[in-house]
Amino acid sequence: MRPEMKEEYGPEGLHRERYSSRKIRFLLLIFLLGIACLIWLRMGGPSVPCMFHKVTGLQCPGCGVTRMILALSKLDLQTALRANAFLTVTLPYLIALLLYSAYKWVRDEKAGAKAQAAAVIYCAGLILFGIIRNLV
Repeated sequence: MRPEMKEEYGPEGLHRERYSSRKIRFLLLIFLLGIACLIWLRMGGPSVPCMFHKVTGLQCPGCGVTRMILALSKLDLQTALRANAFLTVTLPYLIALLLYSAYKWVRDEKAGAKAQAAAVIYCAGLILFGIIRNLV
């Protein structure tokens, strides 16, 4: 048995694995769907329009994410920054936060107060960016 799949016994004495293979498969499926979506968009497939922008005429904090991802997939940082500057700049931090949260979720552990606070602060920054981008 692999070390990362160490067996443990719960409080009832029932056998369980340290990592949930079902959750790992779910995360892998989400990752593969993301890659498939990127391929679809790179081939010229239509993207999902922003309903917030259609209704209000304003840009939501996520407007430009599709263009940003396409630009980053072509290593075009300038276009990515024009599409959504906040997400382009904070993408490494967001990926680290998501990976940490996914790791804790797979292990059935709580992410902790610091990770939750970081997520709340990040969301507040994203909302602030959405407000500022419509004022400028």
